[in-house]
Amino acid sequence: MISVCVHIYNYYAYPLVRRLVTQMEQLNGTDDFEIVCIDDCSKGYYLNQNTGICDLAKYLRLNEHIGKGRTMNLFPKYANGEWLLFVDADSKLPDNFLKTYKKYLGSRADVVAGGVAYDLRDNDKEHRLRYRYGTKVEHRPVAERRKHPYTLFSERNFMIRRQVFENVKVPPQLCRYGHLGLLLGYRIQLAKVPLLHIDNPVTMGYVESNAEYLNKAVEEVADLVKIYDEMWEDQRFCRQIRLINSYSRLRRMGLCGIYYRLFRLMKVLLESQLVGGNIISLKVFKWYKVGVFIQKARYPQKEAE
Repeated sequence: MISVCVHIYNYYAYPLVRRLVTQMEQLNGTDDFEIVCIDDCSKGYYLNQNTGICDLAKYLRLNEHIGKGRTMNLFPKYANGEWLLFVDADSKLPDNFLKTYKKYLGSRADVVAGGVAYDLRDNDKEHRLRYRYGTKVEHRPVAERRKHPYTLFSERNFMIRRQVFENVKVPPQLCRYGHLGLLLGYRIQLAKVPLLHIDNPVTMGYVESNAEYLNKAVEEVADLVKIYDEMWEDQRFCRQIRLINSYSRLRRMGLCGIYYRLFRLMKVLLESQLVGGNIISLKVFKWYKVGVFIQKARYPQKEAE
Protein backbone atom coordinates (compact mmCIF):
# COMPACT_ATOMS: atom_id res chain seq x y z
CA MET A 1 0.00 0.00 0.00
CA ILE A 2 1.03 3.59 -0.69
CA SER A 3 0.14 6.12 2.00
CA VAL A 4 -0.15 9.58 0.48
CA CYS A 5 1.04 12.00 3.18
CA VAL A 6 -0.19 15.59 2.90
CA HIS A 7 1.23 18.30 5.15
CA ILE A 8 -1.24 21.20 5.52
CA TYR A 9 -0.55 24.63 6.94
CA ASN A 10 -2.75 27.63 6.22
CA TYR A 11 -3.83 26.36 2.81
CA TYR A 12 -7.08 25.17 1.22
CA ALA A 13 -6.13 21.52 0.69
CA TYR A 14 -9.54 20.04 -0.15
CA PRO A 15 -9.08 20.29 -3.97
CA LEU A 16 -5.80 18.34 -3.76
CA VAL A 17 -7.35 15.59 -1.64
CA ARG A 18 -10.37 15.41 -3.93
CA ARG A 19 -8.07 14.98 -6.94
CA LEU A 20 -6.12 12.25 -5.16
CA VAL A 21 -9.34 10.39 -4.43
CA THR A 22 -10.40 10.68 -8.08
CA GLN A 23 -7.10 9.20 -9.25
CA MET A 24 -7.40 6.39 -6.71
CA GLU A 25 -10.88 5.55 -7.99
CA GLN A 26 -9.65 5.53 -11.59
CA LEU A 27 -7.05 2.96 -10.60
CA ASN A 28 -9.57 0.93 -8.60
CA GLY A 29 -7.02 1.44 -5.87
CA THR A 30 -8.95 1.93 -2.68
CA ASP A 31 -7.03 -1.01 -1.23
CA ASP A 32 -3.70 0.07 -2.76
CA PHE A 33 -3.73 3.65 -1.46
CA GLU A 34 -4.70 5.69 1.55
CA ILE A 35 -4.54 9.42 2.17
CA VAL A 36 -3.29 10.80 5.48
CA CYS A 37 -3.48 14.55 6.11
CA ILE A 38 -1.93 16.32 9.08
CA ASP A 39 -2.88 19.94 9.67
CA ASP A 40 -0.02 21.76 11.38
CA CYS A 41 -2.29 24.01 13.49
CA SER A 42 -3.67 26.15 10.67
CA LYS A 43 -5.70 29.25 11.45
CA GLY A 44 -9.44 28.87 11.95
CA TYR A 45 -10.31 30.16 8.47
CA TYR A 46 -8.37 27.33 6.83
CA LEU A 47 -9.66 24.74 9.31
CA ASN A 48 -13.20 25.64 8.27
CA GLN A 49 -12.30 25.42 4.58
CA ASN A 50 -10.75 21.98 4.99
CA THR A 51 -13.53 20.42 7.05
CA GLY A 52 -14.67 18.30 4.09
CA ILE A 53 -11.36 16.43 4.02
CA CYS A 54 -12.65 14.31 6.92
CA ASP A 55 -15.04 12.60 4.48
CA LEU A 56 -12.27 11.71 2.04
CA ALA A 57 -9.17 10.87 4.06
CA LYS A 58 -7.63 10.35 7.45
CA TYR A 59 -7.37 13.89 8.81
CA LEU A 60 -5.52 14.94 11.97
CA ARG A 61 -5.17 18.41 13.47
CA LEU A 62 -2.27 19.41 15.67
CA ASN A 63 -2.85 21.69 18.65
CA GLU A 64 0.38 23.61 18.10
CA HIS A 65 2.39 24.59 15.06
CA ILE A 66 5.51 22.41 14.95
CA GLY A 67 6.77 22.98 11.40
CA LYS A 68 6.88 20.87 8.27
CA GLY A 69 9.87 18.73 9.26
CA ARG A 70 8.50 17.56 12.58
CA THR A 71 5.07 17.06 11.00
CA MET A 72 6.58 14.84 8.31
CA ASN A 73 8.16 12.73 11.03
CA LEU A 74 4.70 12.05 12.47
CA PHE A 75 3.27 10.39 9.37
CA PRO A 76 4.66 6.86 9.95
CA LYS A 77 2.73 6.83 13.24
CA TYR A 78 -0.60 7.24 11.45
CA ALA A 79 0.05 5.75 7.99
CA ASN A 80 -0.39 2.05 7.24
CA GLY A 81 1.41 1.74 3.91
CA GLU A 82 4.77 0.18 3.22
CA TRP A 83 5.46 3.25 1.07
CA LEU A 84 5.00 6.89 2.06
CA LEU A 85 4.28 9.38 -0.73
CA PHE A 86 4.86 12.95 0.48
CA VAL A 87 3.17 15.84 -1.31
CA ASP A 88 2.56 19.42 -0.18
CA ALA A 89 -0.98 20.76 0.17
CA ASP A 90 -0.48 23.49 -2.47
CA SER A 91 0.61 21.04 -5.18
CA LYS A 92 -1.17 20.70 -8.53
CA LEU A 93 -1.02 17.10 -9.68
CA PRO A 94 -0.49 15.72 -13.20
CA ASP A 95 -3.25 13.45 -14.52
CA ASN A 96 -1.43 10.15 -13.90
CA PHE A 97 0.35 11.15 -10.71
CA LEU A 98 -0.55 8.08 -8.62
CA LYS A 99 -0.43 5.70 -11.57
CA THR A 100 3.12 6.79 -12.39
CA TYR A 101 4.35 6.30 -8.83
CA LYS A 102 2.65 2.91 -8.62
CA LYS A 103 4.71 1.71 -11.60
CA TYR A 104 7.90 2.12 -9.57
CA LEU A 105 6.92 -0.01 -6.60
CA GLY A 106 8.90 -2.89 -8.02
CA SER A 107 12.02 -0.88 -8.79
CA ARG A 108 15.27 -1.32 -6.94
CA ALA A 109 15.11 2.24 -5.61
CA ASP A 110 13.93 2.81 -2.04
CA VAL A 111 13.26 6.49 -2.79
CA VAL A 112 11.52 7.80 -5.91
CA ALA A 113 11.49 11.56 -6.51
CA GLY A 114 8.94 13.05 -8.89
CA GLY A 115 10.18 16.62 -9.11
CA VAL A 116 8.53 20.04 -9.06
CA ALA A 117 7.45 22.35 -11.89
CA TYR A 118 6.30 25.95 -12.14
CA ASP A 119 3.39 27.44 -14.03
CA LEU A 120 4.61 29.74 -16.80
CA ARG A 121 1.93 32.23 -15.75
CA ASP A 122 3.91 32.83 -12.55
CA ASN A 123 6.75 34.34 -14.59
CA ASP A 124 5.30 37.82 -14.26
CA LYS A 125 6.95 40.91 -12.85
CA GLU A 126 5.52 40.47 -9.35
CA HIS A 127 6.62 36.83 -8.94
CA ARG A 128 9.70 36.70 -11.17
CA LEU A 129 12.30 36.29 -8.42
CA ARG A 130 10.71 33.12 -7.03
CA TYR A 131 9.95 31.77 -10.48
CA ARG A 132 13.46 32.26 -11.84
CA TYR A 133 15.23 30.92 -8.77
CA GLY A 134 12.88 27.94 -8.62
CA THR A 135 13.26 26.97 -12.27
CA LYS A 136 16.97 27.76 -12.68
CA VAL A 137 18.41 26.64 -9.33
CA GLU A 138 16.08 24.53 -7.19
CA HIS A 139 14.07 22.33 -9.53
CA ARG A 140 15.67 20.82 -12.61
CA PRO A 141 14.59 18.49 -15.43
CA VAL A 142 14.69 14.79 -14.63
CA ALA A 143 17.83 14.19 -16.75
CA GLU A 144 19.77 16.76 -14.73
CA ARG A 145 18.37 15.53 -11.42
CA ARG A 146 19.61 12.03 -12.22
CA LYS A 147 23.15 13.37 -12.58
CA HIS A 148 23.04 14.78 -9.04
CA PRO A 149 20.34 12.69 -7.37
CA TYR A 150 20.98 13.62 -3.74
CA THR A 151 21.88 17.30 -4.01
CA LEU A 152 18.91 18.02 -6.32
CA PHE A 153 16.39 16.20 -4.12
CA SER A 154 13.18 18.01 -3.12
CA GLU A 155 10.95 17.05 -0.21
CA ARG A 156 7.86 18.46 -1.93
CA ASN A 157 7.12 15.35 -3.99
CA PHE A 158 8.71 11.96 -3.32
CA MET A 159 7.91 8.38 -2.38
CA ILE A 160 10.00 6.45 0.12
CA ARG A 161 9.89 3.05 1.69
CA ARG A 162 8.48 3.43 5.18
CA GLN A 163 11.35 1.73 7.01
CA VAL A 164 13.91 3.74 5.08
CA PHE A 165 12.20 7.00 6.04
CA GLU A 166 12.30 6.01 9.71
CA ASN A 167 16.07 5.58 9.36
CA VAL A 168 16.89 8.75 7.41
CA LYS A 169 14.31 11.30 8.59
CA VAL A 170 15.70 14.64 9.73
CA PRO A 171 16.38 14.78 13.51
CA PRO A 172 14.01 17.03 15.49
CA GLN A 173 16.80 19.46 16.46
CA LEU A 174 17.44 20.20 12.77
CA CYS A 175 13.79 20.14 11.65
CA ARG A 176 13.19 23.59 13.09
CA TYR A 177 15.65 25.12 10.63
CA GLY A 178 13.92 24.22 7.38
CA HIS A 179 16.01 23.18 4.34
CA LEU A 180 14.37 19.75 4.54
CA GLY A 181 15.17 18.74 0.97
CA LEU A 182 18.84 19.54 1.47
CA LEU A 183 19.07 17.70 4.81
CA LEU A 184 16.96 14.71 3.81
CA GLY A 185 18.82 14.28 0.52
CA TYR A 186 22.12 14.28 2.40
CA ARG A 187 20.92 11.73 4.94
CA ILE A 188 19.67 9.47 2.13
CA GLN A 189 23.08 9.79 0.52
CA LEU A 190 24.92 8.96 3.76
CA ALA A 191 22.77 5.86 4.19
CA LYS A 192 23.63 4.81 0.61
CA VAL A 193 19.94 4.40 -0.19
CA PRO A 194 19.15 4.07 -3.93
CA LEU A 195 17.31 7.20 -5.10
CA LEU A 196 15.59 7.32 -8.49
CA HIS A 197 14.42 10.57 -10.10
CA ILE A 198 11.42 10.27 -12.42
CA ASP A 199 9.39 12.65 -14.56
CA ASN A 200 6.26 13.05 -12.43
CA PRO A 201 6.35 16.68 -11.26
CA VAL A 202 3.78 18.54 -9.21
CA THR A 203 3.25 22.19 -10.05
CA MET A 204 3.72 24.79 -7.33
CA GLY A 205 0.30 26.08 -6.39
CA TYR A 206 1.49 29.15 -4.50
CA VAL A 207 4.42 31.27 -5.65
CA GLU A 208 5.51 34.11 -3.38
CA SER A 209 5.77 37.68 -4.60
CA ASN A 210 9.25 39.14 -5.01
CA ALA A 211 9.06 40.91 -1.64
CA GLU A 212 7.66 37.85 0.13
CA TYR A 213 10.32 35.58 -1.31
CA LEU A 214 13.16 37.97 -0.51
CA ASN A 215 12.04 38.03 3.13
CA LYS A 216 11.73 34.25 3.06
CA ALA A 217 15.21 33.95 1.56
CA VAL A 218 16.67 35.98 4.45
CA GLU A 219 14.97 33.62 6.92
CA GLU A 220 16.26 30.59 5.01
CA VAL A 221 19.82 31.95 5.07
CA ALA A 222 19.51 32.53 8.82
CA ASP A 223 18.37 28.92 9.22
CA LEU A 224 21.26 27.70 7.07
CA VAL A 225 23.68 29.54 9.36
CA LYS A 226 22.20 27.64 12.31
CA ILE A 227 22.57 24.34 10.44
CA TYR A 228 26.17 25.28 9.63
CA ASP A 229 26.82 26.01 13.31
CA GLU A 230 25.72 22.45 14.13
CA MET A 231 27.28 20.66 11.15
CA TRP A 232 30.41 22.69 10.30
CA GLU A 233 32.66 19.74 11.14
CA ASP A 234 30.95 17.62 8.47
CA GLN A 235 32.99 18.85 5.51
CA ARG A 236 31.28 16.51 3.08
CA PHE A 237 27.97 18.21 3.82
CA CYS A 238 29.43 21.73 3.73
CA ARG A 239 31.10 21.19 0.35
CA GLN A 240 27.73 20.36 -1.21
CA ILE A 241 26.14 23.69 -0.21
CA ARG A 242 27.09 26.55 -2.54
CA LEU A 243 26.33 29.31 -0.06
CA ILE A 244 28.47 27.69 2.64
CA ASN A 245 31.24 27.15 0.07
CA SER A 246 31.19 30.84 -0.87
CA TYR A 247 31.34 31.88 2.78
CA SER A 248 34.18 29.44 3.52
CA ARG A 249 36.28 30.75 0.62
CA LEU A 250 35.84 34.36 1.71
CA ARG A 251 36.72 33.43 5.29
CA ARG A 252 39.89 31.57 4.24
CA MET A 253 40.95 34.61 2.18
CA GLY A 254 40.20 37.00 5.04
CA LEU A 255 37.65 38.90 2.94
CA CYS A 256 34.48 38.52 5.01
CA GLY A 257 34.85 41.95 6.60
CA ILE A 258 35.36 43.72 3.27
CA TYR A 259 32.49 41.84 1.65
CA TYR A 260 30.19 42.71 4.55
CA ARG A 261 31.03 46.42 4.42
CA LEU A 262 30.30 46.48 0.69
CA PHE A 263 27.09 44.55 1.28
CA ARG A 264 25.87 47.09 3.82
CA LEU A 265 26.54 49.92 1.36
CA MET A 266 24.74 48.13 -1.50
CA LYS A 267 22.00 46.33 0.45
CA VAL A 268 19.13 48.74 -0.30
CA LEU A 269 20.06 48.93 -3.99
CA LEU A 270 20.23 45.13 -4.29
CA GLU A 271 16.87 44.73 -2.59
CA SER A 272 15.31 47.32 -4.86
CA GLN A 273 16.50 45.46 -7.96
CA LEU A 274 15.37 42.05 -6.69
CA VAL A 275 11.95 43.23 -5.57
CA GLY A 276 11.35 45.43 -8.64
CA GLY A 277 11.03 42.45 -10.94
CA ASN A 278 12.03 44.20 -14.17
CA ILE A 279 15.40 42.46 -14.51
CA ILE A 280 16.07 39.58 -12.11
CA SER A 281 19.73 38.60 -11.89
CA LEU A 282 20.40 35.36 -10.05
CA LYS A 283 24.02 36.47 -9.62
CA VAL A 284 22.80 39.54 -7.74
CA PHE A 285 20.55 37.28 -5.66
CA LYS A 286 23.55 35.08 -4.82
CA TRP A 287 25.67 38.10 -3.83
CA TYR A 288 22.84 39.29 -1.64
CA LYS A 289 22.49 35.92 0.13
CA VAL A 290 26.26 35.66 0.69
CA GLY A 291 26.11 39.07 2.37
CA VAL A 292 23.21 37.97 4.55
CA PHE A 293 25.06 34.77 5.47
CA ILE A 294 28.14 36.73 6.56
CA GLN A 295 25.97 39.11 8.53
CA LYS A 296 24.11 36.33 10.34
CA ALA A 297 27.26 34.27 10.94
CA ARG A 298 29.75 36.97 11.96
CA TYR A 299 28.00 40.26 12.66
CA PRO A 300 24.57 39.49 14.12
CA GLN A 301 24.91 42.32 16.62
CA LYS A 302 25.00 44.87 13.77
CA GLU A 303 21.66 43.86 12.25
CA ALA A 304 19.72 46.29 14.37
CA GLU A 305 22.00 49.22 13.54
